[in-house]
Amino acid sequence: MSAVTPDRAGLDADLDAARDAVARASASLVDLEGHPGYGLLQPGGFTGISARRREETLATVAELHRDLALYRRAVDAAVQARGTRTRPSADELTATQEALHGESVTVAEEAVPLQRRGLLGPTSQVTRTSADALLARMTAAFDAVSRVAADVASVWDAVAAQLGPVERALDALRAEATGLPGDAADVAALAARLETLRAEVLTDPLAHTGSAAPVPAAALAALGADVDRAREEVREARALRSGLDERVADLTARIDGLAALESAAADVAAQVARLVVAVPGLPVPARRAPALRSAVRDAHALARDGRWDAASTAFAGVAQDVDAARERAEADRAVLGGLLDRRAELRGRLGALRAKAGARGRGEDLALDTLHTRAQDLLWTAPCDLAAATVAVRAYQRGLEEGT
Repeated sequence: MSAVTPDRAGLDADLDAARDAVARASASLVDLEGHPGYGLLQPGGFTGISARRREETLATVAELHRDLALYRRAVDAAVQARGTRTRPSADELTATQEALHGESVTVAEEAVPLQRRGLLGPTSQVTRTSADALLARMTAAFDAVSRVAADVASVWDAVAAQLGPVERALDALRAEATGLPGDAADVAALAARLETLRAEVLTDPLAHTGSAAPVPAAALAALGADVDRAREEVREARALRSGLDERVADLTARIDGLAALESAAADVAAQVARLVVAVPGLPVPARRAPALRSAVRDAHALARDGRWDAASTAFAGVAQDVDAARERAEADRAVLGGLLDRRAELRGRLGALRAKAGARGRGEDLALDTLHTRAQDLLWTAPCDLAAATVAVRAYQRGLEEGT
């Protein structure tokens, strides 16, 4: 029984499709090797699953090139077998069919070991496949490697998107710190932390496939906060350098005001000590202004030495200490002054009660006069016992009211 002659029109269509497949596959391989994700695979340095997948992917791409060359040769052989005649012979059509769809492609040839071949057996073993099967294998391999390239690029893009804001802030910090001493901001240490976060993901990007935020959020937030803090410190250092004299003058003026307030508190304390009997727990006004003046001089010296970060911190500390000392001096003065105010208030009340007694015709009341004398003696004696004087004034007031 004779073999069936292949259909010419169908075979010509298959041949056109095969030639088109060669062109498209060649273009796709060029696109693959120009893909950013594939480019990231080339240098190596991967760990974990990415290291294994990289080796597999590069080997597969090499196989794709080899298979494409085999497929191109098979198509060329089919074109040659087809010839250029409008009506090829049955033999030509059969040869074309065999080259294009038969197992005519040698994909491997291995030597057969002596112990596995007979006396007349073949010395090599050839593995063949068809151009169609080869194209199907290339299609599956291309899909696999393109997914790996896309996954690597996707993780790389996700890392870039996450680190972008901090990276830009770090660039801005680097620019702002230009011209300042090294202690103004440790840009190198912050940059090293950024690169560590990047490397922790990008050394094994395929372990993070599918994650929109592969960089740990907490570590990234901490780094961002430190960069922002460093930028503020740099800005303070720049502001300090440009306005150093004004800063010193401002703090000096504030300390002058504190010194005056502390002197006033000390004067009130001296009056209280002279005029009022000591009360347990009374504040003792301190003189903090001299130490703060010395602190300003020390901070100024740091600035003159170019240690702007340390100077900025020192000036800020002095400013806080001045505010705290002022609050303490005001509070001490208020507490101590309250005792003198209380003495004056009791004196005023006693005088008002005395006038009221006279208006009621009790100016000659001996018992009431005795109570008045007791209160008056306490209030006009230095130092004054405010507790006893308060009791005496209340007793005089009760005597006046009871006798009404």
